[in-house]
Amino acid sequence: MIPLRVTTRADRGPALLLIHGFPLDARLWQNQLDRLPMSVRVLAPDLRGCGASPLPPGPCSIDDYARDLLQLMNEQRAERFYVAGHSMGGYIVFSMLRQAPGRILGAALVSSRALPDTEEGRKTRESVAQRAEKEGPGFLADSMPAKAVGDAPPPGVLDTLKTIMSDAQPAGVAAAARAMAGRVDSTPGLARIACPTVVFAGRQDKIVPPAESEAMAGAIPGAKLIWCEHSGHVPMLEEADVITRGLAALVK
Repeated sequence: MIPLRVTTRADRGPALLLIHGFPLDARLWQNQLDRLPMSVRVLAPDLRGCGASPLPPGPCSIDDYARDLLQLMNEQRAERFYVAGHSMGGYIVFSMLRQAPGRILGAALVSSRALPDTEEGRKTRESVAQRAEKEGPGFLADSMPAKAVGDAPPPGVLDTLKTIMSDAQPAGVAAAARAMAGRVDSTPGLARIACPTVVFAGRQDKIVPPAESEAMAGAIPGAKLIWCEHSGHVPMLEEADVITRGLAALVK
């Protein structure tokens, strides 16, 4: 078992697992940790190789990240729980839904997609992995924040993203990039998702096109689509209250 670092808030009530995206860590969810009702037990882990969580030797897959988190929830004595995943975290949510659908009470997909990478996308992931191994994460911290936000991000958002990305573990960045490149197509399983589901999409997302989020929500039975009108790819930072309210409603 990998000893994941976990930030928790409250020790009772329905459990809500918050899964960060790439190349980030649990600090991405600080607004929600601060603002969600105290009646909700919130857990925000650093994925393996991210933040303060160690990276075991060898390659890993999206399914491995999902297994880590299912085991974490076992340790937390949360047999059934709600889960929210941002971007790469959404890919992990899809894997959890395949591996243990009966454990998921409700799911939120934030700025994520069901489609796999294209061949060009996989090549780009490998380039990112190799560069991170050689240079560290600085190039991502310099280039990604501006691409991740909408037209007018709130003060401090760009700095927050740059700080988290600068702190990323080089080997963890490489492992995550390769795991994303190797992920399966989750589109065929969308119609089989049986739990309450919310899709959050930024109208100004430059990474996941809004139309793709809309189509994904339409393919999940009963899914609710919540638009973050002034957000890019990180609405939990750009429109924190929209995400917090939507998650609180899901857990109710």
